[in-house]
Amino acid sequence: MATAEEYEALFKAFDHDGDGVIEQTDVDLLVQRWCRALHVVPGSPQWLAITRPSNRLWQHLEGTVDAAGDKKVSKRDWVASHELPGFIENVAIPWGVAVFDMGADADKRVSLQVWMTTHSATGYPQLESLAGFQRLDEDGDGYLDRDPFVKYIEAFYHREHA
Repeated sequence: MATAEEYEALFKAFDHDGDGVIEQTDVDLLVQRWCRALHVVPGSPQWLAITRPSNRLWQHLEGTVDAAGDKKVSKRDWVASHELPGFIENVAIPWGVAVFDMGADADKRVSLQVWMTTHSATGYPQLESLAGFQRLDEDGDGYLDRDPFVKYIEAFYHREHA
């Protein structure tokens, strides 16, 4: 299983305003940034393929509801959600794969350009993004293939820590 620190790093990608709380608008904004960066048209099959898993992610995150009826997800809620039975298999992994698929070409590969574009839209540092791509690009051809990426996501969530 990923460490609490790794979950917190993912949390930061969602927490748009850095206030330590994720709201549904934070999730929506992240998806909209990717869609805009990849020229994905609202209502298109590609848009639906990322919006549905993102909505599922939001629905299954633990949180508290404020007086206005809006759910707020703290870092603690975020980490705890990932520890819930079935969350990893039914929510987290499918969401990660959907993010990959959003930028994939007809051969189910993601190019370095798409990887960097989506990571830039997310706010990840370019050097970290490039290093991550190079680690995952098994054959060095400038593309990430879907199957190794899925294995990476599964390993991320299931690996044991000493």
